[in-house]
Amino acid sequence: MTSTQLTDESLYAAYQGGDKAAFDGLYARYRQPLYLFLLRRGHDETAAEDIFHDGWMKVIHQPDKFDGSHFRGWIYQVMRNLSIDYFRKSTLRSVEQLDQERTESVQPSVERQQEGIDCLDLMKNSVAALPMEQRDVFLLKEEAGLSLLQIAELMAVGKETIKSRIRYAMKQLKQMLAECL
Repeated sequence: MTSTQLTDESLYAAYQGGDKAAFDGLYARYRQPLYLFLLRRGHDETAAEDIFHDGWMKVIHQPDKFDGSHFRGWIYQVMRNLSIDYFRKSTLRSVEQLDQERTESVQPSVERQQEGIDCLDLMKNSVAALPMEQRDVFLLKEEAGLSLLQIAELMAVGKETIKSRIRYAMKQLKQMLAECL
């Protein structure tokens, strides 16, 4: 059986048993999605690379943290927690400054209005402008493909809270992207 046919959990178990190719398979599966997740959480490329590297080091050196049930949820939780820690350590701007920057990044420029709207850029900026908790829920659901229950467990909140955050995120995104819809 090839690594593309094995589940994440069986690949991780094989890696723990000494199969280095199994780790390569996991890494290949999650390299791009995890890196994009970190970028979309608001990190620059350098920070995303650092967090990405640190996350994989945790996977390698702290296998006892994985309960064996759902690798995808666990690896996203590792990356999200490291991302939160990074933001806490590097908070140099006030919340008001961040909100102002988010608002400015979503507003289409005069040039954009004259040349037409770049919907892909507007979508990226709109997701980046969401409050962090709504952004995380949106990205974990839409990009990572986690279920509501998995997201609720990962974020240590109730399933109804996750539903509300998704609803609010979708409402805001619809408003911000009205020009493209």
